[in-house]
Amino acid sequence: MSVRAAVKAWMPVIVAGGVLAVGGLVAIPLGGWNTVQLQSTVIPEQPIGQPYVGERLATAIDDVYLTDEHPNGYEELEPGEEWLIVVATLENQTDTPQDPMGSTSFWSFTVPGVVELGEPLSIADYWVRLVRDDTNGAVLSPGVPDTVMFVFRVDDGLFSDGDEVRIGLTDAEAQPADIIEGTRWWQPHIAVEVPVVLREER
Repeated sequence: MSVRAAVKAWMPVIVAGGVLAVGGLVAIPLGGWNTVQLQSTVIPEQPIGQPYVGERLATAIDDVYLTDEHPNGYEELEPGEEWLIVVATLENQTDTPQDPMGSTSFWSFTVPGVVELGEPLSIADYWVRLVRDDTNGAVLSPGVPDTVMFVFRVDDGLFSDGDEVRIGLTDAEAQPADIIEGTRWWQPHIAVEVPVVLREER
């Protein structure tokens, strides 16, 4: 085999090696490959109070705090528990009434350690209250903004005053349902995160 043929045969290996070497030189000042974060994995931030407009809801997180007193005045905590309150302004973007909390596969928002996509919530551990008339079981009418208070029972060691909590606002693609008439939500995901500093209201 001639020198030219040999070089040609090894060219893909040489090019690949060069690319890896250059990539390594770029990654070293950044702390190595372990600290290089792919842009596609970065979730954008959304300021508190600013709505994110998704396919199902437009959602703005207004306040997040810890308390020992349930807003309804009579629910009681077990020892070692507290209430996490999330106040949000929501507007239904669809043409049918919507549950403010959503469902297990597509919760309206996530809270680390409390509300996660695909993880069920016990109905005994959360409440949804419409702020304007202080009633339970709110339903969002199409195109009407409403402020909603979500109340979660949490362990009192999960969060502390001053902690930063990143509330994930979710989104999904609306598609026609396969079996029954209606909409199915395809690939629910966290679209943006709202960094919030927790406070206590005792």
